[in-house]
Amino acid sequence: MTLSQLTRTQRAVILTLPKSFDLTAKLIEQGFALKAEVSLAHKAPFNGPIAFNLHGTKICLSPSVAQQIGIEIV
Repeated sequence: MTLSQLTRTQRAVILTLPKSFDLTAKLIEQGFALKAEVSLAHKAPFNGPIAFNLHGTKICLSPSVAQQIGIEIV
């Protein structure tokens, strides 16, 4: 399952990050590290950004980036 498939009632743990080193480095700087707990805050309409709750803050990602992050439901 990927981060883009998360629903509002679910919490998940990050298992895999994108294969691109540059993208993975940026995500880790934002807090998207392996085994970090994340939940969905909001999905914008028309394939817009997806907001996630992570470490007590809200962070937005594009759907294409969220599709590259593997998760496991907690």
